[in-house]
Amino acid sequence: MRAAVIGVVVAGIVSFLVWSYLRRFEDEASGGPRVQVLTVVRTVEPGSILKDADIGERGIPQAYVESRAIRASDRQRIANLRVSSALDAQQVLNWTDIMASTDERTMSGVVQQGMRAIPVHTEGASGTIARPGDRVDVIATIQQPGSAEHRAGVVLLQNVLVLGHPLASTTTTGANEAQDTILSLTLQQSQLVAVAGDKAKLTIALRGPEDVRVQEGLVDISSSVIAEAEKRAAAAKGKPGPTQVK
Repeated sequence: MRAAVIGVVVAGIVSFLVWSYLRRFEDEASGGPRVQVLTVVRTVEPGSILKDADIGERGIPQAYVESRAIRASDRQRIANLRVSSALDAQQVLNWTDIMASTDERTMSGVVQQGMRAIPVHTEGASGTIARPGDRVDVIATIQQPGSAEHRAGVVLLQNVLVLGHPLASTTTTGANEAQDTILSLTLQQSQLVAVAGDKAKLTIALRGPEDVRVQEGLVDISSSVIAEAEKRAAAAKGKPGPTQVK
């Protein structure tokens, strides 16, 4: 009797392992596990408000999902926003379908409830790498307290949404010219950026499309570490703190 039970258990384990292998093989052969992305269930005209009832979902193999496709987890973020281009029924929704326009007349239509559209002034080329729908971190370089010589790098904001760029910034001609990037921020975050923009040089760091983690426990980095090899190596290596997903 005991041997029979053991035999049943072993058979069950073997069956599960075979099923798992076949499932993994099928996923790999078809482009990986399916990712739920958003679609529109009817034709939507440009300038229309995208209602929740207009939004559907579809599973697509991971290998075939474009980086700008809107994931199902972002459904509430785009409901009741205005689309900037015509969309056909069953078309996959991309961030650029909603936030591609930089016309001041339509910018207010893409600002989410409770958020603010804030232009962040950056130096050099960092403001040119982010496009509508991307997510970025904002880093401030300020004079280090108690030192007239050294400056400190401070992470001001993490995982914030890019809405676009002002029309004027698209005509810049030099790589060292200042750029503006319009971010979606809370009112309190907007206050922080306003103060920092008055006293600090701001830089934007672009995130990958799947990276939405917020890292805690970050320390400010002083320019004094550049001249000391040991401190420079420690700063470059970093000590990641706990992370949370928003």
